[in-house]
Amino acid sequence: MIVTYLFRSRGTGNSIEELFGSIQRELDRQPDMLTTRIQLPYVSRGWWSVWQNMRFLRAVSATIFHITGDIHYAALALPASHTVLTIHDCSILEKSRNHPLRYALFWLFWYYLPIRRAGVVTVVSEKTQQDLVRHVGQVAQKAVVVANGYDPAFVYQPAAFRKQSPILLQVGTAPNKNLLRLIAAIEGIVCTLIIIGPLTNIITRALREYRINYRNYIDLSRARVVQLYEECDIVTFVSTYEGFGMPILEANAVGRAVISSDLEPMCTIGSDAAHFVNPTDVSAIRQGILQLIQDDTLRQSLIEAGRKNVQRYTVTATANQYRSLYEKLAGVQSLSKRAV
Repeated sequence: MIVTYLFRSRGTGNSIEELFGSIQRELDRQPDMLTTRIQLPYVSRGWWSVWQNMRFLRAVSATIFHITGDIHYAALALPASHTVLTIHDCSILEKSRNHPLRYALFWLFWYYLPIRRAGVVTVVSEKTQQDLVRHVGQVAQKAVVVANGYDPAFVYQPAAFRKQSPILLQVGTAPNKNLLRLIAAIEGIVCTLIIIGPLTNIITRALREYRINYRNYIDLSRARVVQLYEECDIVTFVSTYEGFGMPILEANAVGRAVISSDLEPMCTIGSDAAHFVNPTDVSAIRQGILQLIQDDTLRQSLIEAGRKNVQRYTVTATANQYRSLYEKLAGVQSLSKRAV
């Protein structure tokens, strides 16, 4: 069986590419499986680039297509019976709530029509499935939950905790990552904040105003990201909105305490392996971080729980779930061909 993975254009992001890169490597080790990948030529900014991407896809052939995320509209240019669509979240719709025309266009071309057309639709969490049904309606009930699996490159690396001056790791700088509240929360705490992702002028100003000792990195290799997890003491993930919550699992896998939001899907993903706080309350975030710094027992219990927690989210389990869906789709294709 040959599965062709479709990715958004370069320069759009890396998280989806890293996730499905791990899944591809896992599937390629399995018998009777071969994967290929195609990256769309244009960044999806403006309807002209979207149209150009769809024209490009019209000329592509494959046994099974898997749209890995973000570029949901690609399903409209592909044969329905050959297409799997993965939806990670409804962030585009959430951000467009106050812009009716923008919301309507994304609702129609990024969600409703692609969901109707794709042979199989998957979501990464129950939270994303619930959000889809809330936004799109009954058609979204066809979606199947396939939870993400963490990258095996993240391996348990125990390390002494720097109690006097811990290193905090923040992955991501988009508005939903809640970085401004995190910065306010650690004011006066002796620590170093490592931030992965581009900084806006507003974030840079806040870092200066609150006198935060920080280091910033962008465009890192996967190996360097893993290294930063290993170098840190606490992973911060107090997002206001997520479709999944991969940094929780990555922290669990490496053996680092993680503070996260008391929201779904983070509570489900983190289970008893993360310290949960109200992400809209700066004082709650601050108190949670201080607890992780000062309470050795709490911190160690989270680390131990994390080693068990990641066993629920292996890339092998994720790849096997996708393979089962591919086989089901291929079976439908075979039956239709015999009928002809």
